[in-house]
Amino acid sequence: MTKFKQKLPILSPLFIALVVLHSLFVDYTVQFPDFVTTENSESSIETMKPQVITENGVIGRISYLESFLVELESKELPIDTEMEETKDSVKRVLIGQKLLLGLLVFYLFLTFSTAVTYSLRAWFHKSMAHVLYPVSLIVLLPKIFFQLNLMVQKDTLSYFYFVFLVLTYITMIISYRTIIKDKEPFEGFQSLQFSSSLEEEGRSPSNTKTGTYLAPVFHILVIILIGILIGNLVYIPLFLLQKHYVSEFSYFIFFLIGLLSVFYIFNYKKVGGESKNANWQNLAVSFAYLQYRFLRNGFLSIFSTILIILFVTFLFSLLLFNIDVIQNNLGLFGKTTEF
Repeated sequence: MTKFKQKLPILSPLFIALVVLHSLFVDYTVQFPDFVTTENSESSIETMKPQVITENGVIGRISYLESFLVELESKELPIDTEMEETKDSVKRVLIGQKLLLGLLVFYLFLTFSTAVTYSLRAWFHKSMAHVLYPVSLIVLLPKIFFQLNLMVQKDTLSYFYFVFLVLTYITMIISYRTIIKDKEPFEGFQSLQFSSSLEEEGRSPSNTKTGTYLAPVFHILVIILIGILIGNLVYIPLFLLQKHYVSEFSYFIFFLIGLLSVFYIFNYKKVGGESKNANWQNLAVSFAYLQYRFLRNGFLSIFSTILIILFVTFLFSLLLFNIDVIQNNLGLFGKTTEF
């Protein structure tokens, strides 16, 4: 039984991945009645109950919105200001659905990374598990309740999916407890912890000797010159591209991110790969470590942004409080409402 529990952290991400794949193509929503009736008959009461309906997943919604947008942009339609507003709203919804698709694909990759880091005993496997399992426990709860409502509505397929979701939920809880309570150290791929240092990245350390006083001035001038060149030759053309060619620019950005990710994966494999493992295992852990870096930097960015917003809000509130105290007690200012 103990060996089986130790294998569950490898199987449970597979179950979660199947749920995510299902969500890409099938989704559920609650439909409320369009009208209210005062009749007390059994049929009227049934029609008044909210119904759970099955609809297309995020991939189906993206396909439908894109085809709908093509119809709106057809030359046969008359030119109208309201039509332009409709196009803008559809484009915003389409962008939101594509972002949701990106999050689901990242979530799908996270299940793979969590299973790989646990099976190959990578040192950062608990950090991956602390993200995957709590998020999955929250995400699966609404899906279970949707299937319960579909079972009440006599949907046959909902019975099987409900059993699968409950089984997945139980295996997630057991797997998460197993990972947390595991005191055995996971020391695989320790060299990846130093992958950001200069020598580990394959670059020689810079000279730290101090030069003349003219050196900082020269560096500032070079930075200004490079900033002007980058702004005029890179940033402004990119801004015009993303303004006039939104779709093409998005594909170009994702292509560049993919190339950069491939570069980092092979770099991490070169730095942290272990000779005892197969080549695909080192590549898999390198991919998982790249996702770990994405998660860590993302959480740090969100936390830093929240701290900055709280700090600025505190300073602004303190400034308003000081002005109010001066206005009411000292009377130095005759009018502060414009502030």
